[in-house]
Amino acid sequence: MLDAHNTLSLGTQGDAGPWVATVFYASDPELNLYFVSDHRTRHGRDMEVNAQVSGAINPDCGTWNEVRGLQLTGRIQVLSGTSRLGGLRHYLAKFHDVKSLFEQPQDKNEETIAKRLQAANLYRLTPNWIRLIDNSRWFGFKEELELN
Repeated sequence: MLDAHNTLSLGTQGDAGPWVATVFYASDPELNLYFVSDHRTRHGRDMEVNAQVSGAINPDCGTWNEVRGLQLTGRIQVLSGTSRLGGLRHYLAKFHDVKSLFEQPQDKNEETIAKRLQAANLYRLTPNWIRLIDNSRWFGFKEELELN
């Protein structure tokens, strides 16, 4: 499920209340999620004061029996040094277009995007709880995983 999709609806909580933002993510075998974002965004500011987040990953669907997705909670960490390099490796392996931007920007616009991405925070979301929902098995099917 994590490999098959690429957007996470990220739920944060800050001084202004709850917030949801959609981010592109990559994952690793330990179920960590990696995403890039500017610390000045509302969700970026929220995560600076409250590292506990929630999220949902799911494709669009047209009927009840197609509902399938993940719900999760976990903690956020801003990566630096070798941890950032490791997380970035997962991210760039999933998003080849971003890797191309980093390695060989084609014009000034791509150079600007590459510089902004390189300067942005790389976050790791380490889940402590994940729920799979899969109505294709039966309506209301849920399977939960508690992580340490």
